[in-house]
Amino acid sequence: MKFIQKILKFFYRRKLVRHAKNQIVEWKYNLKIFDVAKIDAPFEDLNELYNIKKYNSLVSSFFHLSDQIKDHNEIVLSLQNQFNDIINNHKIEHILYHIDEYPFEKLNEFHTVALQISKYRIPNTFSQKDNYLRYMRDLGEILNDYTQILNQYSLIKDFEAISFSFGDRYVDEQSAERALSPARAILEKIKEYGSKYYNIPFLDEKIVERHNEQFISNHLNDPIFDEVNGKSLDEEQRRAVLCDSKSNLVIAGAGAGKTLTICGKVKWLLETNKANEDEILLLSYSKASADDLAEKVESIRTGLKVKTFHSFGLEVLNCKHGRKWAIEDQFKAYLHKFFDEELAKDPLTASAILHFYSLYLYTDFQTEKYYATEGEKFEDLKTADYRTLKDKLKALSNDKQHYETIQKEYVKSYEELVIANFLFINGVNYQYERTYEIDTSTPDKRQYTPDFYLTDYGIYLEHYGIDKNGRTPQYSKSDEERYLKGIEWKRNTHSLHQTKCIETYSYEFQNGEIFKRLKKRLTDNGVQLSPLSQEEIENTLDTIYLGKDFEAFTNLVSTFLNLYKSQYPNANGFELLKSKPLSTDYDMARAATFLDIAKKIYEYYIKHLRDENKIDFDDMILQATAALDRLKMFSYKYVIVDEFQDISQSRNKFLQKIIQHGNSKLFAVGDDWQAIYRFAGCDINVFLHFDRYFEDVRFNYITTTHRNSAELQAIVEPFITANPEQFQKHIQSVKHQKDPVRIFYHNQNKSSAFTKVLSQIEKINNQANILILGRNRHDIDGLLSKDVQLHNSGVLCHRKFTKLNMIYKTVHQSKGLESEFVILISGEKAKNGFPNMMEDDHLLDLVLEEKSDFEYAEERRLFYVALTRTCSVVYILADKNKPSVFIREIEDRIKIEDEEVTKQDIDGARLCPRCKSGKLVLRQGGGTGKQFFGCFHYPYCEYTINDLQAVKVNNRCPDCGDFLVIRKGNRGKFIGCHNFPQCRFTRELHN
Repeated sequence: MKFIQKILKFFYRRKLVRHAKNQIVEWKYNLKIFDVAKIDAPFEDLNELYNIKKYNSLVSSFFHLSDQIKDHNEIVLSLQNQFNDIINNHKIEHILYHIDEYPFEKLNEFHTVALQISKYRIPNTFSQKDNYLRYMRDLGEILNDYTQILNQYSLIKDFEAISFSFGDRYVDEQSAERALSPARAILEKIKEYGSKYYNIPFLDEKIVERHNEQFISNHLNDPIFDEVNGKSLDEEQRRAVLCDSKSNLVIAGAGAGKTLTICGKVKWLLETNKANEDEILLLSYSKASADDLAEKVESIRTGLKVKTFHSFGLEVLNCKHGRKWAIEDQFKAYLHKFFDEELAKDPLTASAILHFYSLYLYTDFQTEKYYATEGEKFEDLKTADYRTLKDKLKALSNDKQHYETIQKEYVKSYEELVIANFLFINGVNYQYERTYEIDTSTPDKRQYTPDFYLTDYGIYLEHYGIDKNGRTPQYSKSDEERYLKGIEWKRNTHSLHQTKCIETYSYEFQNGEIFKRLKKRLTDNGVQLSPLSQEEIENTLDTIYLGKDFEAFTNLVSTFLNLYKSQYPNANGFELLKSKPLSTDYDMARAATFLDIAKKIYEYYIKHLRDENKIDFDDMILQATAALDRLKMFSYKYVIVDEFQDISQSRNKFLQKIIQHGNSKLFAVGDDWQAIYRFAGCDINVFLHFDRYFEDVRFNYITTTHRNSAELQAIVEPFITANPEQFQKHIQSVKHQKDPVRIFYHNQNKSSAFTKVLSQIEKINNQANILILGRNRHDIDGLLSKDVQLHNSGVLCHRKFTKLNMIYKTVHQSKGLESEFVILISGEKAKNGFPNMMEDDHLLDLVLEEKSDFEYAEERRLFYVALTRTCSVVYILADKNKPSVFIREIEDRIKIEDEEVTKQDIDGARLCPRCKSGKLVLRQGGGTGKQFFGCFHYPYCEYTINDLQAVKVNNRCPDCGDFLVIRKGNRGKFIGCHNFPQCRFTRELHN
């Protein structure tokens, strides 16, 4: 038994020895590679071997290594715990975004711990091996770039520390820049370090916008707005007042309360202590509007300065020169005085004026416009009223009061008009469309009537509307073929009968050679030119001076010189303007002639100013603009401008100087839809491009009208917004009015239509206030009679309607006014009608910044102004045969009041079958007194029909469109075309 125990003990000792040896080998290896060792066997029994001499050394080695392993494991565990604490509690991101809490020394300690770990091999089982390596890399870079990181971090903290709390105020761009500028400067320094360690901060540029919107929202219900001149401002008006940027434009609608908004702005400035009374300047366009504004702000606070631009300019000049200037405000009077008195002393200018009036008054060449039908051309001709100078002089000399009743010499194009006038002023007697000396008529063709016949020479003159290529681009293909065949026929006719015919062509107007070539052709054929004598020129001018066309010419001169004087300080500008390129040589020659005339008038007027030691309105503006730089006075915190749409370039420069002089804020209010003073130098482009002229611009709209009904707005808004160059806005109204626009068509009997309108108004209110509007100041003349009288004050009295309160004004004079009822008496299409086709003369482009590309843009706005003066109903009087194109545009949305005119009459049931455009009107034969229908475009279209019933029934030929009439033949009555023999359509007559 003991033997067996000895054997077992022997083998056990050998096992312990073997295990110890193996462990020692493993530990030595692990210690060699700095791995972590584990003691996973009970080594207490090795103590028994220690007493055995031969194992003493083994046991000593084992326990020595065991102690080393324990020490090693304790060190590694300690380092690992330290590293885990570092990597868990001091992540790289945390260090970067709290770098001010990590001195360099502390980070270096972290790095030392990490380096000590690197003395030991981290086994693959160590889960944070990748994190360790990444951390070591990142921490090393931080230590390397520590100073840069700390600087960038400090800048970011400075950036974040800047307060963007602007307080309870509206922040304009200047204030915002002061607040944000330091942040922008710091941000630029931050960017210099790049984005390796930190994302570059973002400066929110919308922060000011959001603040301002919140400020406005917070104050919309302030009591200050509840009572302004007895009214409460609506939300749009309040927003406009609270908006307090450097430059504010309030875009308003007609009747939307522009002046009330200005009063609200003044009250807000004063009661919130943003400005004192003497720190506010209010400016308006006209004395009337300035007086009205002054009266209304007086109820807000007394002592406020309200001026027109001119009166403020005068105040500046009086201050600069230490004296009061004498003012000349009668430029138009001196213009007329020049024509009345000075032309007799200046034969060259008199001749130039007659030359311009005769040959250059209009520029609408027939080759410039395409006509789908000949009738469309007749419409333009009828509107144009191309009467020759000879005919006007004849009519005016016969009866200056009733010349419209005299038979007129119409020509069929503007070019023919110029040729006729050229012949007249050069003493060449002519007859227009005299019957050709040889009978050329056939059953299918009327007798030939050449354009002109030179009676003293037996020579004909034909003017052909063709271009250099012998084509007529103004016509359709079929009309061109017919026209060119007509030219060929005329040439063959003259050749056949050996009659002499001179020819002129439309392209000669375009290239400007018409007068040189016509003169040569006339003289080559023996025609002697005898220009009018000086006495004849003066007599001619005296006569035509009374006509509407000459008034249009003087208005053009007046408009041009007003524009010129606002831009040029002396006469040197005229030569500069001559050098401006125009579309054709004819236009260049026209402009040169006009500029010579305008220069003479300008020099005459300026000499008067200097001789009398006076100053006019344009001098006030130009000189005051220059004077402000040399004055310390006239500084304002706020400049408020009413009717801003009426600003001119000169007034705008003055305004910019005022703002610069006082570092002022601008609050401008206006309505671009009511910009109607281009003729006085006003430039709507300043309004439309407000942000080109002023800084820190904000736009606000006030769009609730307190004058017009919603139904009226539904009519006028599509009309006025047809021009895309203006601000688009939708005008709202809570008022309602049935049929707010009513048209009374008449057949050249305007007085009867006017009486009918007054009768209708009287039934509604027999003491109604009525504003009667004309396009031109003389439009009312045709209504005046023993029953209708116009007083100097503009008051109109009608003997049959004594209780009605009526006043007459032009539409221009009516802006800013309103009335219960409005009657627009000039609804016709005519040269001086609506639209007035003289107002957009290309000569004005020489002194205007930009011209609208939209046809009759200003005339459209003027018509809009006329329609929006009413608080209830506006009536329009119009000749049913030539209504304004503006009326045509809104016709489907308005009520036709005249019971005698049916919709069928207007829409074309009685259209002329020949020209396809003119209306058939009932006429009476001069000799027989028998009634017949004739084309309204007569004398351009000579269509007539005696069968009144055929027209009334309106039974048309299916082949040519003429009327079907009852005819008699060998077999009795039948239906045939009135256009026989050109059209041979027939059918049986059924009883």
